[in-house]
Amino acid sequence: MKKTLFLAILIAVIGCAKHSHDESTAQHVHTHISSFVAYTHNMELFMQHEGLEEGKKSCVTLYATELENFKPCEADSANVIMSVGGKRVSATAKAGHKGIYHFDFTPNSSGHGTLYIDIAGEHAHFDVEVHHAHNGDCTHEHHSHEGHSHAEHAHTHSHSHAPHPGHGEAVEGKSGDISFSKEQSWKIDFAIDIAKKSTFDGVVKVAAKINAIPDNFTTIVATTSGKVQFAGNIVEGKEIMTEEPLFYLEGSDVTDNDAAVKYAEAESEHTVAKNNYERKKLLFTDRIVSEREYQEAEAAYNSAKARYESMQRSFGEGKVCLRSPFKGYVASLLVANGDYVEPGTPVARIERKGKVNITAELPIRYSKQLHNIKNVNIETGEGKVYSFADVNGKTLAVGHSANGCNMLPVTLTTDALQDVVPGSIVTMYLASENQERENVVIPRSAIVEEMGNYFVFVQNTPVSFEKRNVTIGTTDGVSVKVYSGIHSGERIVTKGATVLKLAQGAAALDPHAGHVH
Repeated sequence: MKKTLFLAILIAVIGCAKHSHDESTAQHVHTHISSFVAYTHNMELFMQHEGLEEGKKSCVTLYATELENFKPCEADSANVIMSVGGKRVSATAKAGHKGIYHFDFTPNSSGHGTLYIDIAGEHAHFDVEVHHAHNGDCTHEHHSHEGHSHAEHAHTHSHSHAPHPGHGEAVEGKSGDISFSKEQSWKIDFAIDIAKKSTFDGVVKVAAKINAIPDNFTTIVATTSGKVQFAGNIVEGKEIMTEEPLFYLEGSDVTDNDAAVKYAEAESEHTVAKNNYERKKLLFTDRIVSEREYQEAEAAYNSAKARYESMQRSFGEGKVCLRSPFKGYVASLLVANGDYVEPGTPVARIERKGKVNITAELPIRYSKQLHNIKNVNIETGEGKVYSFADVNGKTLAVGHSANGCNMLPVTLTTDALQDVVPGSIVTMYLASENQERENVVIPRSAIVEEMGNYFVFVQNTPVSFEKRNVTIGTTDGVSVKVYSGIHSGERIVTKGATVLKLAQGAAALDPHAGHVH
């Protein structure tokens, strides 16, 4: 379903500038590229041009980025309408490259007006100003505004309130910014987010161990004595099916412990008990034997039958078979092929995927936090972070007394974590209720470390980024508290910061330069 983007941009027209140098007869012409950006709920629109002048063809380039994934817009075309002094000029552009649209305008009136952009169904607007036609080259001086550039003004404005969705504003890079084109950002895993203030809860960081819940594992034990024979190529980690044969217990050289002998004895006892019971049943009917004798014969038969049927289920071809009780995998082998075992000896541990318990031990000074857990984040060894809500987690048990190491145990239960197996060690961030003052909080992925110092990349324009030193505080595994260096409302790179770090060796960006294709 198409989205409509209707973009409103303030365009302060800055034309071409011709600079004279006293030291030389040569002249240097500097073309200033004006840049503008607007955000809707679903899209970022970045526009560049060289100024608008009545009667003169102007080229406008639009870069449209989907905010959901920071990839180029898929729309085949975009529409622009310029309204100045009651006169309208429109243009439609096909995407030369995905997400890039070029418009050629010839304004037929000068003055203040509005530029509308419609793309993929969403719309917003820009305020514009079209200059009177000039004879010859136009000369433009870059006003300093007493040290404030357009970007600095827009940056200060963004702290007071967020711009309305769809309303654009002029932006400008700073000297020393890292240049990173839209085409470059579209090719990598890239994202921008707005720094916000939040009450950051008190967090305790601790190592924890993953274990399957009791319903999802069991230990197979020997039901009789004998020598263990593996039923095929049984190894740890092998996936198995319900009732799949895993081990056989063969008769040993010790005749008294021979499984085949015991099976024969059970079969014989069952036959004798059955015959005796049936005979006593007939005699009891004819009142030849007492009720007590009949009941004793019945009890002996039921006992022999139960033992025989139990051995019959697992015995065949002179062997006792040990099977898997459910579909899962072999977690650990506790015997080797050919080992002799007694009844009740653990042979293997079987597990299946499903819910897990996550257990940790914390110093007793964290007793208050443990009994007031608000949220938990779980970080795997590969750096992936799960929130409690993501994995249907809940607190299962919190220790009420310290163990021998003066530690308090805490156990949480969650759905299975993807690519994390029982026995793994993870990092838990336990957040408790805490009435701490608000701080700027940003995603942890935005932080870049260099020689013990921490940095973030702040967006001045969608293609220029400022490397900013920050002082950080605690983390919950997902977000980081920032004490200084950035302000609420600034846009920062949250994905792709490492790539920007590698790109910072390139030449510094000229804040007055740009490019229009």
